[in-house]
Amino acid sequence: MAVASRRTTPSKRPARAGRFAFGLLAVLAGSAAADDGGAPWLLYRDANPFVAASGLPFAPPSAAPERWRVDLVLAASNTELAFDRGREHLRYDGEIHEARLALTRAFGERWLARATLGGARFGRGFLDGFIEDFHRAFGFDNGDRGHLGGNGHTIAYDDGHGDRVLLDRPLRAATPLLLDLAAHTPAGGHEWMYGATLKLPTSHASPLVDDRATDLSLWFAAQSTDETTRWPWGARVGLMQRGNTRLLPQRAHERVPFADAVLGWRPHPRWDVAAQLQWHGALYASDIPLLQSAATLSLSSAWHARQGWTLRAGLVEDAIPRHAQDVTFFLSLVL
Repeated sequence: MAVASRRTTPSKRPARAGRFAFGLLAVLAGSAAADDGGAPWLLYRDANPFVAASGLPFAPPSAAPERWRVDLVLAASNTELAFDRGREHLRYDGEIHEARLALTRAFGERWLARATLGGARFGRGFLDGFIEDFHRAFGFDNGDRGHLGGNGHTIAYDDGHGDRVLLDRPLRAATPLLLDLAAHTPAGGHEWMYGATLKLPTSHASPLVDDRATDLSLWFAAQSTDETTRWPWGARVGLMQRGNTRLLPQRAHERVPFADAVLGWRPHPRWDVAAQLQWHGALYASDIPLLQSAATLSLSSAWHARQGWTLRAGLVEDAIPRHAQDVTFFLSLVL
């Protein structure tokens, strides 16, 4: 018996949406200019989902006067850790891929505004074997890698007192929307900056992607502006006031301090290398290191094209072992 089949015509909406997004990006890129004179900040923050689900700010915004700046960032973070501290238990075995878009606009003589939004995918990933082989080749300890016996995509926490969270399936979702407003004051070769960052919820998929709180951060920064210097730098301190989070609400701290610093070296006008250190206080009251204060160190290198765009690549490691994600690889494009 022959079975008739009906061919379905793919929806044109995704294609139209893709063309619209590409067109919008092309228009913005046409009026954008990469700001190469300032500090070589990387649009990054701690990728630990217990932190990234909050409104912890990215690096300070930057853009040329009266111009748009477009940042595109692709990142893959891989972690295999297990903790048992009294009645607290945490297993984190998985990989997070994130695509991030930030649009920055400089207006007037002093003001900057930026909107940052992205999408995250949690799953088994592809970095496990590479990282384990790398550690073995150089005689490094693999720690918990290869010993958890899980499915490769599990984040599970339980404190025995009612605060628990579980993510044991592949997941795709939008990341929180972060809005920055900052002012800067030139001071001869460098500038002072002060700003605010507002986090707005976007997704109900999991509190480990978006904790559903509305957070507000205030910060103060300084950075170099001399385009001829071989050692561009930047530094910032701030405080985040958290809203009503749905991620471990009984253990969440209301206020979290943070600090960032970046130092670059330009051996060539079109090329630089940079190191960026980011620290934040504990977001939760816990004996588990991954939920305490943490610091991450990023090492990167960038090429600044004559056409005005910048391509940067590098990796991020936990500066305090077992307090942040194991490792993150990233690629960024600035237009």
